[in-house]
Amino acid sequence: MASEPVQLVVEHAYPLRVGCAAQGCAVAFLAVIGSAAAATLPAGVMMVQGGQLPLGVLLCVLSVVGLPALVFAGVLVVSGVREVLNPQQLFVTKDALVLPPQLRGTPPDAKGNVPPNAPGPQPLVVPFAAIRAVKGSDGRSTRIRIEHDLAPTPLLLPEFLLTGGDFEGLEAALRKAVPAAFAEDAPKPPAAGE
Repeated sequence: MASEPVQLVVEHAYPLRVGCAAQGCAVAFLAVIGSAAAATLPAGVMMVQGGQLPLGVLLCVLSVVGLPALVFAGVLVVSGVREVLNPQQLFVTKDALVLPPQLRGTPPDAKGNVPPNAPGPQPLVVPFAAIRAVKGSDGRSTRIRIEHDLAPTPLLLPEFLLTGGDFEGLEAALRKAVPAAFAEDAPKPPAAGE
């Protein structure tokens, strides 16, 4: 008897933003390097043919080394367009969060070590029953921090990954699904003497 695949009923999908600004800067940098290399190659060849060997050979070598930057710039443009047209999505079902690879963190290496300053590994599915605490945005912090039983590190959802409306919508969906996890987010009464 073959097991049937589990069907998830998605209540809402939140598309994640890509780092288009950083990717655009990388494309511009690589395009400038590659264009400069393409422009200096003919000058280097003419210098070698004219008898100026040391400078001509140096220009040719630097140009050949810099030309692949144009190819990498094109690859980054295609990758960026692909990510914009088909972004990764964070899914909210009636009883869980389904995380895309971008939010799943860095898995440990073969020895079990997690790279320093890397987000900890997260499971594919975080059931609402496993969520212990949620700290939402409070004006100063622009991220949602979800502490759950399935990973030693909390799941961090920064605001820049989602559009403004989606960020607020995700926080509202979490408040509705796991209201007890937001208990410490409630305003505290002022202490005596204040």
